[in-house]
Amino acid sequence: MPTTPTPIPGRAVRRISWDLLRVVAVLAVILGHVTHQGALLHPELTGYPFRVTAQFGAAILLVISAFFVCASLRKGNPRRWLWNRIARLVPAYLVAVLVTYLVTRYAAIRFSGLPFPPGVTGFLFGAPQGLPTDPSPWYIPTWADLLANLGMVPEWGYRFEWFYYLDGSYWTLPVQLAAFACAALLWPRAWRTHRVTVALLWALILVPLVVRFAVVPPSLEPSTHQKVVDSVFYGLGLHRAHVFAIGAALWLWSKKRLAHWHIALFVVAACVAQDLQVFPFHRALPQDAQRWPSTIGFAVLLLLVCLAARGPDWRFPGLHRIAPAVTWLAGISYGLYLVHQELGYILARALITIGVPGWLRLPAVVTAAVLAGWAVTAGVERPVHRWLTARRDRRRKPEEPQVTDSEPVFVGGGS
Repeated sequence: MPTTPTPIPGRAVRRISWDLLRVVAVLAVILGHVTHQGALLHPELTGYPFRVTAQFGAAILLVISAFFVCASLRKGNPRRWLWNRIARLVPAYLVAVLVTYLVTRYAAIRFSGLPFPPGVTGFLFGAPQGLPTDPSPWYIPTWADLLANLGMVPEWGYRFEWFYYLDGSYWTLPVQLAAFACAALLWPRAWRTHRVTVALLWALILVPLVVRFAVVPPSLEPSTHQKVVDSVFYGLGLHRAHVFAIGAALWLWSKKRLAHWHIALFVVAACVAQDLQVFPFHRALPQDAQRWPSTIGFAVLLLLVCLAARGPDWRFPGLHRIAPAVTWLAGISYGLYLVHQELGYILARALITIGVPGWLRLPAVVTAAVLAGWAVTAGVERPVHRWLTARRDRRRKPEEPQVTDSEPVFVGGGS
């Protein structure tokens, strides 16, 4: 094998279609959390000029992520690829968890009208004494919540009230890291033929549905056994396996390795799975206001993903004018996602306290989320990723090929 450097081909032109889809999806997540989910968790967070009840943005972001897993994983060593993903995602997440914990501790104690425990240790981990004086007290996170979120295991214990999510969006990172690890493990295997791959993708859609609704049917009043099953099912991310499957199937289709009729079946199956996994109790609970916009929104965005995967780039008249802004927002989408939800609720509550109306509060919260997302991206995600991958590059064997990591690496989440 030659040891002289090989020329790196020119970087492909960035496609605005993918960036636009990511921005639309992440904005749908943010608006849904701010205008709708926030009021469900904190009843005082109302008064916005509109409500976005649809839940499809996170699922679409995971579809796009799975598509680019296939596009980038085939370019080099799977272990190096997996390290690139971990180095980019985990440090920013850990910093976001610490910041969210500190801010939430302070804000929840203040909002609930409780005295601060004495000392630094008391503030960080102590339990405030007395009863809340505010009619809508906020949950005060504990050291157990902090450790569980740093360890990415809240899904395995919150049903038993052992610990809780510091931010409802954090469920996505352990799910996607598990998917990345499975992809890196399975990719180089000799038995991974085209037929086996397609069969595995269908299994990722169908098997979780069978487990969820046939093996252990869901219940409105789950028993201890049901809670254990739910913890395992959701902890392993089986409720979102279909979005990874359709993302990989779309990549195969984009490479003309799946027929049109076959990808159409995949799309229909993914839409059905999305509806059933997100709204399993729609006949028992009044969720139609969320269910139909969510399912239709997912289907429409999924069709647009199909167009982006197989069709030409979206160079529509006038789109080039906003392309830089769209690309910038897409580039900070992971950091934006990490800090927008719980910290956004805290900012919204603080603005309510000083009398800011909903029509001003909404743009203020969204703008603050964008600025905070940029700070996390520029201050943590990118520099730490460069540092960690550079350290690995220095230890890399001379004959090991260099792998670039220019594809989108957003971790979707939230609703």
